[in-house]
Amino acid sequence: MAKSKKIDKDMGFRLKKARLDQKLTYDELSEKSGVSSRYIKEIENHGNVPSLEKLGQLIRALHISADPFFYPAALNDNLDYQRLLIYLSECTPDQITTILALVEAYLRTYKTHETE
Repeated sequence: MAKSKKIDKDMGFRLKKARLDQKLTYDELSEKSGVSSRYIKEIENHGNVPSLEKLGQLIRALHISADPFFYPAALNDNLDYQRLLIYLSECTPDQITTILALVEAYLRTYKTHETE
C-alpha cells in the first residue's frame, strides 16, 4: 500500500514568505539549512509536510519562530492573506503603486454599490 503524503499549504506559504523576506534563493536556503532545494520547493509549492527534523532545520536557518507551525490557531492571518503577502513581497515599487491604485478603485466602487 502506498504511503500518502501529508499536505499543509499554510506551512509552505509561511516558509516561502520567510525565505523571500530574507531574499534567499532555494539554493541559498538549502545551503544554510542542509535541506535540498528540490525538497524546499516541494514544501513551498506543493504543501509537502517535512519531518520534524527538516522543519527544525528550515526554521533555524531562517531564524523564525516555530510558534506559527505548531500553534496555527493562535494566528489571525488566513491563507489568502498570506498568499497575497508573498505575491506583494515579489513586486517592484512601481507594481505596488499600481496594485494599491487598483485596490483603492475597487474599494471605492464596492462602497458605492453598497450604499445604493
